[in-house]
Amino acid sequence: MEAQKKIMSITSQGQITIPTKIRNSLGIEGAVKALVTQVDGLIVIKPQVEFDQLAGSLHSDVRLSDTELQEARAAFSKKWTDAS
Repeated sequence: MEAQKKIMSITSQGQITIPTKIRNSLGIEGAVKALVTQVDGLIVIKPQVEFDQLAGSLHSDVRLSDTELQEARAAFSKKWTDAS
């Protein structure tokens, strides 16, 4: 597959907009998390599966109340952002 290329602006806050054609080809719909790495002078952005989207994909006997689930999601989100 040939690489898709497009010149984009990076805002003063460091934000970019990924072109629709590229988002569509990667199946990105709406807001998603992404892993950003620097490799040999390049910025590599890799979409990541959201924690909420994993529901039902892993079988477990763990049962949580709504409050416990909200606390677990908050802890996961904090660790997710601290990992970078």
